[in-house]
Amino acid sequence: MIRSMIATLLLGGILLVVSGCSKNKQEVSKKAEVSTAPKEVNLTVPDSTQLLVTLADTVQTNRNHMGDRFAGLLARSVEVTGKTAIPQGAKVNLVITKLVKGGTMKTRPEIAFTIEYITLPDGKSYNVSASQYYQRGRSHTDREVGMIGGGAAAGAIVGGIIGKGKGAAIGAAAGAAAGTGLSAATGRQNLVFVPGQSVTFTLKQPLTVTVSQK
Repeated sequence: MIRSMIATLLLGGILLVVSGCSKNKQEVSKKAEVSTAPKEVNLTVPDSTQLLVTLADTVQTNRNHMGDRFAGLLARSVEVTGKTAIPQGAKVNLVITKLVKGGTMKTRPEIAFTIEYITLPDGKSYNVSASQYYQRGRSHTDREVGMIGGGAAAGAIVGGIIGKGKGAAIGAAAGAAAGTGLSAATGRQNLVFVPGQSVTFTLKQPLTVTVSQK
């Protein structure tokens, strides 16, 4: 009887020891997982920070429209307190906010675009408030004045040779008409942005991103 009780107590003690060891191993394993798991931290990129973007698509004022979206890549990483907030190569989505197609005579082509959002390598996207890139091309006017004036002068010379003063006047008018026709036939002025071209934007508001830090 006494031996049976002692054996039972010994068996119970052994089970408690084994159970305790198992629990300790599980706790150690969980602590190890927690310690090796990457830690997420929030990093705030201050306003006025410049973002250098390399365009990945072609954009043209005679083909695109206001509201069109196109892609780019961050050309230079953005650091905050020694940590990388936005890595080089992050995907940048841009949108055209203004577009004027160049006319055949006086209208100048215009385009403006800005960053809409940035996508980090982990797949998280962040809306961005940044400055616009704006460019305005030249109209045909200056070029046309040269063409028309040159045509008139050439016509006057030819007319003068043929018929003195009256011939010069007729020749000038004919030359001017020819110059106008030539300038109208040159088509639209066009602003073109090609893949690989770099454009700089400036943050208008701080941008907070969540990144993993080991």
